[in-house]
Amino acid sequence: MRRLLVITALALACVLGAFGGIVLALRASAPVVHPFELGTVELRVGLSKSGRLDAYVPVVDWGARAHPFGPPLAVDLEFRSLDRDAALAAARSGSAAEANIAAAKSDLRGALDGALVRAALAAAAGGVLGGFLVAAVIVAAGRRRRWLLGGALSGLATALALIGVAGVSVARADWSDLREPTFYAHGDELPQLVSFSEQILTAGEDYTASYDRAVAGLTSLLAAGRPERAPAVAKTVVLASDLHSNTFVLPVLGEYSRGRPLFFAGDFTELGTRWENGIVPAIAGLGDPVVAVSGNHDSARFMAALRRAGVLVLDRRSGVVDIDGIAVAGYDDPLEGGRDLADRVLELHAGERGAAYQTFLAWFDALPRRPEIVMVHQHGLAHALLDYVAAQGSGPLLILTGHDHRQHVDQEGGDVIVDGGTVGAGGPLAVGGASAGFAILNLTAENRIQSAGLVQADPLSGEGSARRVVFDTGAR
Repeated sequence: MRRLLVITALALACVLGAFGGIVLALRASAPVVHPFELGTVELRVGLSKSGRLDAYVPVVDWGARAHPFGPPLAVDLEFRSLDRDAALAAARSGSAAEANIAAAKSDLRGALDGALVRAALAAAAGGVLGGFLVAAVIVAAGRRRRWLLGGALSGLATALALIGVAGVSVARADWSDLREPTFYAHGDELPQLVSFSEQILTAGEDYTASYDRAVAGLTSLLAAGRPERAPAVAKTVVLASDLHSNTFVLPVLGEYSRGRPLFFAGDFTELGTRWENGIVPAIAGLGDPVVAVSGNHDSARFMAALRRAGVLVLDRRSGVVDIDGIAVAGYDDPLEGGRDLADRVLELHAGERGAAYQTFLAWFDALPRRPEIVMVHQHGLAHALLDYVAAQGSGPLLILTGHDHRQHVDQEGGDVIVDGGTVGAGGPLAVGGASAGFAILNLTAENRIQSAGLVQADPLSGEGSARRVVFDTGAR
């Protein structure tokens, strides 16, 4: 009886070792990255006591969780990139949309099948190795060598049993559970996520037309409210930033920047993927010229595409250039990346900000001549420069920025920061949750800012606001 208990305990140890090997093998195995109709998705298969299917979009930190199958299976989908045009087409009604959705479902099912097969192979290998290693310890403790074979076989049997249970769970899955998933996000983003599907269906031509009507009325009010004693306006330029691939607003922005310099302070894209290069031609045709710096959502690849399309892209190596008689310098974003957003951070950590500010100010001091306008995406850098030049008292400087999606004007003496807000209303994923805005800047003959018109409107409701800020251009 004692011998039987010992053998049973050792066999159980081999099974537990096999189970541990399966868990480690599944965690160590590389996830499957698979292209599908709407972009690319990463799939990872693991174990769970409840059985779940989890879909997560890391860029916006939104996800949905459902339980179509039971334990022990857990499948995690992470959307690494999305084709915006394909997603919008799939969101609309009609036979084409139904075909896109059907193709996306087919692609995802194929990706899931491939991930499950890879997971099964990894589980089998992990089970055999785990059982064999425990058996090797048993042999080292004085047991016969046949335990090595027994341990490997017990590991394989454990893995096959687990694979069989998972296979039955998938075969009996209730996919209708996906129709009522549990959404998760952080803070105020959750209501935005729940309402996104309804909001995006209202976007399109109506969205653009509503925004056009709102902006037309607001800019007319700004023009009518110009003070009689204000200095003469020599030239007008437009400031925009944070488009985030929301091309619905571009026709309206094009109307107000036509024939004028358009200064674009970064964040053209949302995901930084190559699919978003499709917005480049529309951006290049907006102003005369279009002058740009990168934002933290942009990639070096996208900025290169803008250059090839004729956009004047400025960075820390460009020096000072003349734009319509204005001396302009631009600084590329410290977080501009060469790849999509899944592989990089989007905010400077507290410990990085000081060094980033010092590098930025050192770049400004090293410019071959003093600019009249500096473009930089991150408003934290803009404020660091405002404090720096105000303390120097070396002449008026206009700083154009963005990043925080909030319209504001800050002034210290003759030095001014203007942030036009987010022209893309935060991007397609924020449709209905944010207003789209930009700034119209009037300059004197000396290239000093005379006034700024800040316009923003909700493209869905047509509600908006306009504010004129008049500056004392002689201050210093």
